[in-house]
Amino acid sequence: MILALVGVTFFLTEHLRATSLQHNQTRAFYFAQAGVMKALYDFRQNTGIQLVASSVANPALTPGATEDAFVLQSIGAGNTAQADFLLMNMRNNVSFPQASFCSATRDRMEGWSVLNVLWSGGVSFVIDSFKVNWSPAGGEGILRLDLDGTGADWQAPGCVPVGRDTSISLAGVAVANRTLSPDERWATNRIWFTSTTMDGKDWIEVTFTLSDGSSRTAHWDRVTLSHTTADTTVTSIGEARANAFPFVAKRQLRAICRICATVSGTACDAEAEERQQPMALISYLEP
Repeated sequence: MILALVGVTFFLTEHLRATSLQHNQTRAFYFAQAGVMKALYDFRQNTGIQLVASSVANPALTPGATEDAFVLQSIGAGNTAQADFLLMNMRNNVSFPQASFCSATRDRMEGWSVLNVLWSGGVSFVIDSFKVNWSPAGGEGILRLDLDGTGADWQAPGCVPVGRDTSISLAGVAVANRTLSPDERWATNRIWFTSTTMDGKDWIEVTFTLSDGSSRTAHWDRVTLSHTTADTTVTSIGEARANAFPFVAKRQLRAICRICATVSGTACDAEAEERQQPMALISYLEP
């Protein structure tokens, strides 16, 4: 009889344990979703994304030890890196006007912007290198990069072009000229090519590698507009702390968000438009 009671008690305890854990894991998933939504809300409100822990009951407050929370994962934690928060907008009004450089007329790819989406107290990004790729390949090369203005930040030495998909160091460029502060936006950026036919390429990709070794690749697509990117990445951890039994349940979501998901060109070439046009979650993964 005693053994039977012990067995029933053990069964009920384990059932309660399993049911509670399943319930808390579900809650933690919803809290992780709330973290992603809070980050995107802050971006749209032009306050920048803050990588902090927030109370689910009141996201403006820091949660107590037994309060349900979501945590926007900080840079360097887990798989979160600086490039997650580097938004390179190729859904802007990209164009290929021509100008003379290195004794010939050249295409300049311009009309794409770069934004650090972190709030003003966040981290600055330093661009260490870049590369450009395109298809179809036709022997063209890269001669110059202009960041946040009309002047050259990098030029090919002796006007000898660098080929496609080749990393180009910016070590010779003053750090101040390649540092993107929190909530700072570079509206005028240009890549100069040897060719005058780059506007006919199927696609062009620009990759920036930052000082922490992480990279963001932005894709412009002439053939399929929906493939053109303007993405940022947020990692949120939901924590079911209240009434936690048998322990605090945690779930993590990594979301890739695309601004101006349904528009491009002049409808997405200003900072206000980048923040206010419809967005889309194009990837929503639980690592």
